[in-house]
Amino acid sequence: MSKLLAGVVLAAASVGVGVATAAPASAERGETGCFTYSYDKGWSTTTVYYHNRCGAMRKLAIYHPDCDKDVVYVDAESKGNYVASCEDITYVIEE
Repeated sequence: MSKLLAGVVLAAASVGVGVATAAPASAERGETGCFTYSYDKGWSTTTVYYHNRCGAMRKLAIYHPDCDKDVVYVDAESKGNYVASCEDITYVIEE
């Protein structure tokens, strides 16, 4: 009985690891200056995740085809996210 239980636990653990490491295929990822970033288009907004890898505050600009650009000031060595005002993003760049 304990061998059967051990086999079930092992099978469940291996399935859980596969699910936990799966990443969305449609996410956009990139680097610009001090930043790495990623985003996945939302319904009416898009959340941009970023990481400032430099030792000073930097400015990240998020451009949209139909809206004003969004500007985020990010502290040194910081990670965070920003909910962009439009769902479509043309590009993300450090300014």
